Amino acid sequence: MPFELKNIRYLFSYSAKYPAQRLRFVIFNILASFFGAFSIMTVVPFLKIIFNQNSDVTSHTENNKLSELVNVWLKNQIENWGNYNSLLIFSCMLVFMFFMKNLSLYIAYTGLSHMRAGISNRLKSDIYSKLLKLPLSYFSNERKGDIISKIANDIKEIEWSFIGVLEMVLKHPFMIVIPFSLLFYISWQLTIFVIVVLPVSGYIISRLAKKLKSTARLGNEKLGQVISIFEETISGIKIINAFNAQKTTQKHFEEKNDEHFKLSRRVFKREYAASPLSEFMGSIVISSILVFAGRLIINDDFGLSGEMFIMYIAMFSQLIPPAKALSESYFRLEKGMASMDRVNDILKAEEGINDRNDLPDPGTLTQCLRFENVTFSYQNNVNVLENINFTIKKGQKVALVGSSGAGKSTIADLLLRFYDPQQGTIFYDNTDIKNLSLFKYRNKLAVVTQDPILFNDTVENNLKLGNQNASDEEMIIAAKQANAHSFIEKLENGYKTNIGERGGKLSGGQKQRLTIARAILSNPEILILDEATSALDSESEKLVNDALEHLMQNRTSVIIAHRLSTIQSADVIIVMDHGKIAEMGKHNDLINLKGIYYSLYKLQSLG
Repeated sequence: MPFELKNIRYLFSYSAKYPAQRLRFVIFNILASFFGAFSIMTVVPFLKIIFNQNSDVTSHTENNKLSELVNVWLKNQIENWGNYNSLLIFSCMLVFMFFMKNLSLYIAYTGLSHMRAGISNRLKSDIYSKLLKLPLSYFSNERKGDIISKIANDIKEIEWSFIGVLEMVLKHPFMIVIPFSLLFYISWQLTIFVIVVLPVSGYIISRLAKKLKSTARLGNEKLGQVISIFEETISGIKIINAFNAQKTTQKHFEEKNDEHFKLSRRVFKREYAASPLSEFMGSIVISSILVFAGRLIINDDFGLSGEMFIMYIAMFSQLIPPAKALSESYFRLEKGMASMDRVNDILKAEEGINDRNDLPDPGTLTQCLRFENVTFSYQNNVNVLENINFTIKKGQKVALVGSSGAGKSTIADLLLRFYDPQQGTIFYDNTDIKNLSLFKYRNKLAVVTQDPILFNDTVENNLKLGNQNASDEEMIIAAKQANAHSFIEKLENGYKTNIGERGGKLSGGQKQRLTIARAILSNPEILILDEATSALDSESEKLVNDALEHLMQNRTSVIIAHRLSTIQSADVIIVMDHGKIAEMGKHNDLINLKGIYYSLYKLQSLG
């Protein structure tokens, strides 16, 4: 039980931000419980009238004065009103009690709906905030579909689990305690017997619920894999069709989908077993009560009258729905905690680089950027960079070249502080960049990548991503400098045009010019160009290169390039080979050296 109590406390804590709604839920559930209990008590007058027992209300000696007073009051009222009128009056009382019970439940659950929506909103906000802080390595190791599944499917399960916990703590106890109190009043001997019998059914239900949680977690993981395949298929539909790989991908999908189907079937079977099992166990308890109570009535051991026993059974029947709901809530809790475990995989993931408010603003770069004895490796502990030393002076254009996997993009990632090196230091002037405000440091940089990264939003919002305070005039100037203004004007709504997912409504050259305009508008001191023109046709490349030349003016630039023709004018060319600096110098110096750079240049010239 400690584990379950821990889970209950954990989910219950989410309602702390809604004290008014929580109090409302408690108060109106208590009222609903009272109205439900007293509606059953109106059964006694019906029985007395129908079986004509009002003339002999004390034929059975009740065990307390209150019962006698109630019987006397009922006798007097029935005599005054008459049997038929009494039936009408007590029928109206019964309808009123049930109306008030259900009205109270409605008011209670309208408060719960506010909390439920708030919990979902808070969880999604927490996850989104956390995703923005996680290192790039996290997204390399996790499937996007699984992350999406956690946000969509698992949060929905947590919502239901949260409702179950609130009902377990703030509703079902009152729905059980109040009727139980009245049962004690009617016959304490019979009620003690019930208390002895009930734990057996509770134990059986709890055993089934424990098995549900592990199966539910596996099922959600398989659902994440299925969603991942959907996401990958949508992203790569051109390649799938081009290689006639429809059958292969369909087979792969069917395998994962069938695995999810089998696990879902097991989860549903156990989940749906909760209600009939609890009802069946309730029938066993009721049968036991009938046998035990029958003995009391037949032997007249404790003065339990027939109509009071019928009311006892009716009152006990009121315990079955909350007891049944309690078992279902327990199942829901176990299933929800399996989802909470998956969501916590994100929320409790180690953040790569934490920014601190007390760190200083880097200020304007006055001297240089410097890599000093930098060594870096990813999770496999194989060095991607080893003992890297070079300096980028303010205003210089420094190019990084080399074969794929040589470490060029890793240097850019370290400069952007997507990662920190295991050894060595990167200096901004004379300050380790780890000792600078991350937010303010990154404000000094802008990046243009080979694959233009744009969002499903308007041209304007994409351009202002790095400078929300930019005016429309500044935005248009930046677009003109990037050779983008002319085609933007021709779009359906100009700068207000939505460009689709990943800028899908634009050509490759247009997308790249938008990213350059975005970089110009952010007005960076340091510019990183990562293969910015390698995927373009000749005409687009010329337009983009003209835009890049304008962008690099009076800025410190780091250029990663495969095409050596684009970096011959660089102030310094660094040749990378297997994570190390093999050569460094100007274009003519490296050609005369006749080393790796010369070989690459000759190879491209021949091509």
